[in-house]
Amino acid sequence: MSFDTKPKTEQKCLRGKVITFPELSTRSWVKLYANESMDLSAATVCMRFYSDQMTASPCLFSLATPSHPQDFSFVWSADTKQYQMFIHSVPVQFKGLTFNLNQWNSVCATWDANSGLAQMFVNEVGSIKKVAGTKVPFKGEPVITLGQCQTQYDGGFQQANVFTGFISDVHVHKQVLTPRQIKTFIDSKIKYKNGDYITWHSLKYSIAGSAQVEEKQQVTFYTKEEQ
Repeated sequence: MSFDTKPKTEQKCLRGKVITFPELSTRSWVKLYANESMDLSAATVCMRFYSDQMTASPCLFSLATPSHPQDFSFVWSADTKQYQMFIHSVPVQFKGLTFNLNQWNSVCATWDANSGLAQMFVNEVGSIKKVAGTKVPFKGEPVITLGQCQTQYDGGFQQANVFTGFISDVHVHKQVLTPRQIKTFIDSKIKYKNGDYITWHSLKYSIAGSAQVEEKQQVTFYTKEEQ
């Protein structure tokens, strides 16, 4: 599957919205657009997702360039119960981080070209830092997708990486956020730092297949005290 169709490009504030991916189909995808060319020596991607997937390796975020189909991507591996991040198409695994079924999960992934170190934070738990990829900044005109991992610059989706569920609050930053800033995002504070490269509150995107923008629902009704 590649971007062989030209769905309408929109730019909207999606505060209080989710993108729903209701079926396991490589024909359903969302493509994000930045307002500037990419030249990043560091980056942080933050987002929230809600899913019931127990098999395969659903892809949450994928950034491709002509040099690398997975220049900055991350997936959940149901087989190994690990998150896997790709930097310049080189994988690195992060163990012991949660993937809660039928609950909102908040995740932030960081990488710094100066140190070559990557780190992930999921639901208030941070990983150790690991060497990932080569110490080369992200450059060029990226192709950024949600819910699919790209195997080539213009798409090339695989069934094993299809995500089903809800995705919300996607922000891409041009620097490594501090742990305090990441905690503010994960805690859903109103004043968390919006992305300065891509922001959910003024998102330029195109959407295809059965994926659609909807109002964010209260989908988990019990409280911690009631469990």
